[in-house]
Amino acid sequence: MSTEEVIIRCPICNETSPQGYLLCPFCGADLTKTYEAKIFAPVTYKEVWYRFKALVMTPRVISNEIAENPDSKGGFLFIIAIALGLATQLSAYIIHARVLDWKFYPVIFLLGWIFTLILPTLIWFLGSWIIRTMTRLLGGKGNRKQIRAAVGYGLMPVVFVELLIGIFQLIALPWGLDPDPSSFLEIFNAMADLRNSFAGIFGIVLHFSGFLVAGVYIVFILKPASEFSWIEAAISAGVPLLLFTILLITYYVGT
Repeated sequence: MSTEEVIIRCPICNETSPQGYLLCPFCGADLTKTYEAKIFAPVTYKEVWYRFKALVMTPRVISNEIAENPDSKGGFLFIIAIALGLATQLSAYIIHARVLDWKFYPVIFLLGWIFTLILPTLIWFLGSWIIRTMTRLLGGKGNRKQIRAAVGYGLMPVVFVELLIGIFQLIALPWGLDPDPSSFLEIFNAMADLRNSFAGIFGIVLHFSGFLVAGVYIVFILKPASEFSWIEAAISAGVPLLLFTILLITYYVGT
């Protein structure tokens, strides 16, 4: 449905606003949420599950559906799953470094999951904002909800990667480290040794691979949402991914 076909009523002054106005021409109220509620049908969790399966089997087909009727439920579930993977990785490092007694590990995992929710959430919202800014600069028509859905569902490969890394590192990180729990330097060196092991380096490679594939998924959804060419969609998604990649490289090299 195009913006020209939508007529909405302002929730503030109750006047009708034809031609898809996002600001009420009578009182200046923000009509974005009212407009999106008008043109986008609610998406159930059952439909989110269908979209998840279709993204694995037929990503280009389901991408058009997500672009036409976006939702935030899928991205929200992916954020939770990514945080579980990151918390598993954190727990794997602590277990193999033998920093704490076994009884503390469930608490560490729970706290790690709560804490690591911040990172994927920041990537989702900040990445969506940057991509939306890029699409506006390039003349794209995707609105905030469509861009957020594109980034949210685009994170699906990262879910698989982070969970895989967590399970792999629980099994494959080297044992035998026994740093002094009271010595920060020994704990830091033990963690560095784990990260520089084969399992640690393999995890880093998977990190970058997951975000590369995520970029492809974002482009699939961003193209129909913004009515872009493939090149324009790739540029819009590629800029924030490049910035994030540079930050990751800087972190790994610096530490």
